[in-house]
Amino acid sequence: MVKIPIAIVGAGGMGGRHLRALGALYESGMANVELAAVCDTREENAIHLANNAEEMLGSRPEVFTSMETMKKMRPDIEAVDITTDSGSHHLVAEMAFDLGYNVLCEKPLSLTIRGCNRVIDAWKRSGKVLSVGEQERRDPMCRLNKAVLDAGAIGDPYSFLLGSARGGNDIIIWPWRHYKNIGGIFVDAGVHAVDQMMYYLGDIEEVYAVSKVWEPKRYKGEKIGVANFYEHWANEVPDEIDADAEDMVISTLKYKSGAVGQWTSMFAAHGETTEYGMIYGSKGSMAPAKQRRGAPLTLTIDGVGQVSGDEVLELVPDFHLDELPARLFGADRLGSYDTPFEDADRFLVALEYYELGQCIADGTKPEVDAYVGRKDLAVCNAALESSVLGRAVTVEEIENEETAQYEASINAHWNI
Repeated sequence: MVKIPIAIVGAGGMGGRHLRALGALYESGMANVELAAVCDTREENAIHLANNAEEMLGSRPEVFTSMETMKKMRPDIEAVDITTDSGSHHLVAEMAFDLGYNVLCEKPLSLTIRGCNRVIDAWKRSGKVLSVGEQERRDPMCRLNKAVLDAGAIGDPYSFLLGSARGGNDIIIWPWRHYKNIGGIFVDAGVHAVDQMMYYLGDIEEVYAVSKVWEPKRYKGEKIGVANFYEHWANEVPDEIDADAEDMVISTLKYKSGAVGQWTSMFAAHGETTEYGMIYGSKGSMAPAKQRRGAPLTLTIDGVGQVSGDEVLELVPDFHLDELPARLFGADRLGSYDTPFEDADRFLVALEYYELGQCIADGTKPEVDAYVGRKDLAVCNAALESSVLGRAVTVEEIENEETAQYEASINAHWNI
């Protein structure tokens, strides 16, 4: 199999997370990309990731501190995987396309629609591949959720109730996720939730929401980051930060299908944490399985009762995973799995890498392209805009930049 040379751009915690995914792809025997270089403006970060790559992959990628230099020194590299902080994604992606690279970009594509559109313009000019990192839908259990819904097991979907509350006043994952103009935890995590909601029930067209910043002071907790991806930099996290990104957003969502959703995203919850999800339809309900957990989904069907685990597979006899996810997770038909979180996480990103290689090799389109990524962001920003304006906001208004009061300070910060 021909392996396409790629580079990771951004060698912090997320870069290390993606490196583990490359390790999983290598181990699968289906690797169609290979890591040739690591690029980060902080050379020590790039060296750290290159050292880890040598140990994990068996060969050491070259280290660069600029994509321009990398392009000159390694013109054979065909694609970059952008794993910088969320606020800079649009700048790095635009530059990458102008340098002639194919791009896999971590979500969100930008923090504003204007930033997304700059990336889309550069992508169109380049004629290259653009894939946005929305890996959660690729989980075997999420694929099963979708297959069961499409099979009509609960009838026509009426409503999707989704929510979580946790966080207290701790710094969540990393400080920049509490700064509106360069991150924001609601958007950073929210685009994943939106992608799931629209993957299952179709496009959201209108949002009414209220948002708050309950914890303007955040403190370094006992745990930094997700799993142990960020431990190398734990000492760089200050004991206290001033936060200005929303840490609670409660939304009512109207789908184009006519379904109505309720979405609560709270990262300032003290006391008991909660997480819930339920889809109601004309014939029953589904508690969808969560990504990277492996626990089964549960259906409650009128006249039948509860159906869960492997019994769900009987409702979708034609459901099968593709070859690579079947190799990674152990079977092509799964009602549940017991893969640890860290492995499930790297397997899902490995699927993104593999798809990138396929798209470059045969000209196919990625499942999550620029327009899907932009719409995921638009729903999040419609909620934030709604809170500012005190009215319902359509996703079309956001995508067309007909209203962008919330985004204004972010565009000004990045001069876009």
